[in-house]
Amino acid sequence: MPLSLTIADQADAARIAEIHMATFGSNAMFLAQFPTPAVRNDVKHSIELKALADIEDPKTTVLVVRDSSLEPQNSSAISFAKWAHPVRSDEGYVEPPWVWPVETDLDILNDWAKKTEETQLRILGNTPCYRLTFMGTDPAYQRRGAASMMVRWGIERSRIDQAPAYLESTLEAAPFYTKLGFTAAAKISLEYTIHGSDTPGTYEEVSFIYEPSK
Repeated sequence: MPLSLTIADQADAARIAEIHMATFGSNAMFLAQFPTPAVRNDVKHSIELKALADIEDPKTTVLVVRDSSLEPQNSSAISFAKWAHPVRSDEGYVEPPWVWPVETDLDILNDWAKKTEETQLRILGNTPCYRLTFMGTDPAYQRRGAASMMVRWGIERSRIDQAPAYLESTLEAAPFYTKLGFTAAAKISLEYTIHGSDTPGTYEEVSFIYEPSK
């Protein structure tokens, strides 16, 4: 059935949280940041609250791809993406904060956030950009073109505003972004140890940039 790209509304927040968990629930960094079944259950509510805030944030566009064969309408979303808009340093903008569950491993979470922020600063400096912060597709509806629709939305905005687009990708998804015209800019790596474990882990992602003038 046909897919349609739309702007998310408040009724989509719970479904966005479901898709987020289905997409990232087995990701190594997600499991390190939220190391117990209890905290992973609680973080779904945090994701829903952040989706509600981002939908209302004028500096963020939350997209959903809907399958018209699914009902009701607020459950027809099969994919979501969050595009943060370019922000100048003099605007005084503050992103809606996350509210994390009590058992979140904030050391690992903050270390990873610092790594990604440092990498973006090194690549773009203070240049305002469109930034794909999260994107996910329900595993039951993958490979139907939903992700491409949402990424191309950001590419089009990048071209219109002549502002670069930026994102971090898992290693597995990197070829997808390359195919759409993004260029790998840096590899981000973090060594971590989950509390209560003596086994260290290493997590890696790739940062990508799209330059509209190239």
